[in-house]
Amino acid sequence: MTFDLNLYKVFFVVAQCKNISRASELLFVSQPAVSKSIKTLENSIKLTLFSRNSKGVNLTPEGEILFTHIEKAFKQIDLGENILEKLKNKEIGNINLGVSTTVGKSYFLPKFRNFSKEYSHFKINIINKPTLDTINLIKEDKLDLGIIASCKNEIPNEADLQFIKLCQMQDIFVANNTYLKKLNYKSIDDIFSRGSFMLLEKPNATREHIDEYFNKQNLKITPYIEASNMDFLIECAKTGLGITSIIEDFSLTDLEKGSLIEIPLDKKIPPRYIGIIYKNSTSLSIAAKTLIDFLKNEHAINMQ
Repeated sequence: MTFDLNLYKVFFVVAQCKNISRASELLFVSQPAVSKSIKTLENSIKLTLFSRNSKGVNLTPEGEILFTHIEKAFKQIDLGENILEKLKNKEIGNINLGVSTTVGKSYFLPKFRNFSKEYSHFKINIINKPTLDTINLIKEDKLDLGIIASCKNEIPNEADLQFIKLCQMQDIFVANNTYLKKLNYKSIDDIFSRGSFMLLEKPNATREHIDEYFNKQNLKITPYIEASNMDFLIECAKTGLGITSIIEDFSLTDLEKGSLIEIPLDKKIPPRYIGIIYKNSTSLSIAAKTLIDFLKNEHAINMQ
């Protein structure tokens, strides 16, 4: 049987009106065209759907059964169109987002407060994973977007991933003042040879970035403490247990108060970039595109 939605639409309107003349007015077609469509549908399913009377037409028992299902189908179509209209008008939306603890806490959440006020009906499912896990979930189509930190303007060796750079961030080494005095260092070389370093455990994108810096500076560093959380390492540094790396822009309060002291480097750690990552081959939803545009616009305003 050939499915022709227009035939079912004609059937539906005639069944509601119980009059071919009235149905033709609502459908903006001639009465013969309406009658022909009904006849074509009846021939297709090999059943009589209407019986004629002096006032118009009535549904046959078989027609009643078909009408019940067609009515449900058209209600679902109307519902689908209404949902699409709301999606188009950004009244509703759904985003599956991945973000790491540090970037999420210090970068994304402050901006998300403004976003959620403007798009309060959007549902955002946030998965808190390390950057490398977030990238893998994007590749597996389990996330729409990721907010990550990358050491380059794009994701290396990942042709199917798009990276939109939003802002730059700088990693620095810090310790508390008491610990640095205890080291009794005369040069930066003394700090690297005498200091106890506390780093994020592997595998971790920040740890890879710091290890790459050590390698390029020909430094052999064995961490004294390894942890899965940067906040824990920061607290360890404040307590005087050793040296750790932090993201400068996310720790300005501690640096200004003096609870953490930046260690001056002869060669700075290369900067990284916070950005949005998504899969090129995936069609982004209107909601996901809206979040991207919002974050890009936030940075455009801040740079003015």
